[in-house]
Amino acid sequence: MTSAVPLRLAAFRTQLFKPSEPFIAEQLAALPNSQVLLLGRQTFGAADPRIASWTVASRGVWPARLAGALGWPDYYRAPIQQHRAQLIHAHFAVDAFQVLPTARRLKLPLVTTLHGFDVTTHPGHFLRSGKPSLMRFALGMKRLQTQGDQFICVSEFMRQEALKAGYPAARLQVHYMGIDPRPFTAATHDGAPEILHVARLVDKKGTAYLIDAFARLASRHPEARLTILGDGPLRSALEAQVAGHGLQARVSFAGAVAHRQVREHMARASLLALPSVTAPSGDSEGLGLVLLEAAASGLPVVGTLHGGIPEAVSNGVSGYLVPERNAEQLADAIDTLLADALLRRRMGAAGRTLVCERFDIAAQSSKLEDLYRACA
Repeated sequence: MTSAVPLRLAAFRTQLFKPSEPFIAEQLAALPNSQVLLLGRQTFGAADPRIASWTVASRGVWPARLAGALGWPDYYRAPIQQHRAQLIHAHFAVDAFQVLPTARRLKLPLVTTLHGFDVTTHPGHFLRSGKPSLMRFALGMKRLQTQGDQFICVSEFMRQEALKAGYPAARLQVHYMGIDPRPFTAATHDGAPEILHVARLVDKKGTAYLIDAFARLASRHPEARLTILGDGPLRSALEAQVAGHGLQARVSFAGAVAHRQVREHMARASLLALPSVTAPSGDSEGLGLVLLEAAASGLPVVGTLHGGIPEAVSNGVSGYLVPERNAEQLADAIDTLLADALLRRRMGAAGRTLVCERFDIAAQSSKLEDLYRACA
């Protein structure tokens, strides 16, 4: 139920407006009756004009460096007070831990969204990372689990993982992050078959298995292409893998692109592949919002039986899910879709229906505000 009085919300993420995290800005902009101030250490990408923001970096280079190295919370106290915030919503547990002291000093409820790596990564990996913020979090996460007021899990999978990690069951709630299906146009599937992969190039995304799968089916579909949108530390190794298969002319690495360009690629692709795997660090996929965006575009999806993916893709209805790290079954699923345009259209339509019914951002944002008001 929407209140007539706007709720005053302070949202927190260490790095604001990261190109790989458009979902944070989209969620905040979609809140129907909230006045939002988004705070962080620094702006990483282009600011969103729909959202008021404040960063430590706006005070100069040294405060931002100190905030990163020492995690000083008092930098955020004044802007939160000036905003007259009624509660703080932090994205990712690592970030929530940084702003927890401020929330306690201001006696404000702290809501934390648990997305994926922040819960599934082994604490020892954080301790060995050499990054002060991750090391502090690994040593002090029990404090967040004890003192945090509400924990939002982006999937039922994440709720189960949070329980295993020690988060209190009574303060865990599954809330799917929604998307706006309206900007996504129905895929045309014109021209040569195109497999689209949108991901940061890290272990968790399973890109290496997709390349091997494409190599297996390349001779069966000589016109097919694989387009990879995203960048990351594994790019050079993945490019070498493509070269090893002799597929440089059919696999393109477009790098990180704007969200608008992702939609454009989806509008002309044949299917989206996201064969995520559990990384050696334990990092796992909380849900995979790109799967929802593909479905909104009318694209069938080929993914894995991993993390929260089965909550976003109905296996055999809106796409196919195969075991992790299995290039052969991945290739077979892609082959089945490339060979049958009618099946692609049917699965794509089912996916869009699923998104509109379960993941529409307007409905999800209204539910999120109800959660806020229950905490404030």
